[in-house]
Amino acid sequence: MVQQNIHGGDIYRNQVSLDFSVNVNPFGMPQRVREALEAAVAWCERYPDIRSEALRDAIAGEKGIAPEDIVCGNGASELFPAILRAVHAKKVLLAVPSFYGYEHAAKSVGAEICCHELLEADGYAVTERFLTAIGEDVDAVFLAVPNNPVGTVVEPELLEKIAERCQKNGVTLILDECFVTFTGEEERYSFLKKYRNYPGVVIVRAFTKLYAMPGVRLGYLVCRDIALTEAVRGDLPEWNLSVFAQQAGCVACGQRAYVKHSVTFVCRERDWLREQLLKIGITVFASNANFLMIKDGRPLAKELLKKGILIRDCSNYRGLSGGYYRIAVRRREENERLLAALVQVTGSSVVENGKEDKKPAAVPDGIEYVMPQEIEKRSFSIIEEELQLRGITLPVEEAMVTKRVIHTSADFSYAQTMTYSTGAVETAKWLITEGADIVTDTNMALSGINKRVLARYGGSVHCFMADEDVAREAKERGVTRATVSMERAAKIEKPVIFAIGNAPTALIQLYGMIEEGYRPAFIIGVPVGFVNVEAAKELILQTKIPHIVNRGRKGGSNVAAAICNAILYELGR
Repeated sequence: MVQQNIHGGDIYRNQVSLDFSVNVNPFGMPQRVREALEAAVAWCERYPDIRSEALRDAIAGEKGIAPEDIVCGNGASELFPAILRAVHAKKVLLAVPSFYGYEHAAKSVGAEICCHELLEADGYAVTERFLTAIGEDVDAVFLAVPNNPVGTVVEPELLEKIAERCQKNGVTLILDECFVTFTGEEERYSFLKKYRNYPGVVIVRAFTKLYAMPGVRLGYLVCRDIALTEAVRGDLPEWNLSVFAQQAGCVACGQRAYVKHSVTFVCRERDWLREQLLKIGITVFASNANFLMIKDGRPLAKELLKKGILIRDCSNYRGLSGGYYRIAVRRREENERLLAALVQVTGSSVVENGKEDKKPAAVPDGIEYVMPQEIEKRSFSIIEEELQLRGITLPVEEAMVTKRVIHTSADFSYAQTMTYSTGAVETAKWLITEGADIVTDTNMALSGINKRVLARYGGSVHCFMADEDVAREAKERGVTRATVSMERAAKIEKPVIFAIGNAPTALIQLYGMIEEGYRPAFIIGVPVGFVNVEAAKELILQTKIPHIVNRGRKGGSNVAAAICNAILYELGR
């Protein structure tokens, strides 16, 4: 029997270019967590720590709780049935619509499931009505803060009343807080500060959503009842957490800047996306999570999938019918692609301030409508945001140059490989204001460098590579045109900035000339390729000539031009 997919993220059986069905951090796994996973390979020949002590200590330190109150699991989904078995649950209460995993856990232990239906009139929020459903015959209650798929929270005062009712009736309250950080008000809505007053409360969290690591499988529970936590530990398999999960979790606990920036972005983007969806006539429910539930009578999931966009059809949630969908909050450019597709699918017009938007009625798939003058500003905003989320802080003086290179290449690895001599950027700026010329090794770089700003200070850009006499001399001498070009440039009787983006032989020739006493004013060394590229760059790094060099194989004429322009634009301002 083929199992029906009852979760989002079914990318393995669909052609998907944009996945809005899974509610994970839109910025992806933190870079340091990726590095921890790679480093964990070295530990694969050993058993993982059966007690996960380092991980529990890291979680305890991050959340300000006792490590002995923590049990780690292979995702929250492993912990849910283990908790039910630990408390011998025979009857489980769910507030629906809610995450299917609770129902799956209850079925796996043979428990009876009773449902309290949340009302659309209340925005599917938990209200005081829920208190009456917690009878003495109930053994366990599942409650999510915020709820999935709607995104509603339980107000703190009501949640404490629910905890008190459960305690009075001997009911275990299982609080799913997997999305609580995305509310932007974790301190207000989390029960972590109160759980020690309620032994029957079990808080469950996961690293999946916040750190975008669903494939790692890592979650944990928090409870002060020692008998319960020991029973759960005894129920779980030995070595249930791999070395990958444990080391990734330890590192993730320290990614506070990543979390702060992610949550700030998601909260802002959630409100913006909700506003845009309302403008095109789609019903959107209030949400405090990193996703939105919408309602529309048209087959949106089916039509969007034709465009390679996957959203979560919520028709298989208890308490919901057809026409309800869940959409994850992703990055702006992805959200705009979704909106453009929805406009096409629904045939809607975007209405703002009582006027129909004049955007094109049909925008091709994968294209967002952005005014030309806004593209660069948007791009640099994205670059800055992603650098912060990757935990990368660029030195102030060098930041404008490195970000310009990332902008031209869409490659964040330059943030790690760009190498600057002391005071390099200020030196290059000073040279340009003194009238320095720039010599490059390709006509592409020659065309790309901003000559107007350079000319303002009396400088020019040269490329001798295509000159007929250079080609002729190179052939006669049996050397490369790059060699002759560098010799020609050395005859310029003013300071020269060399911007090399293609030929490693140009850097090798410059190094030889430096050894013989020639002093170029500045070298930008970013040739691209496989043969002699890395070695040529390392030669320049050995000199005392002011330089900007990108280590490794990457680079190119566009990168050389981008470095020059970053400096010229700064002077232009």
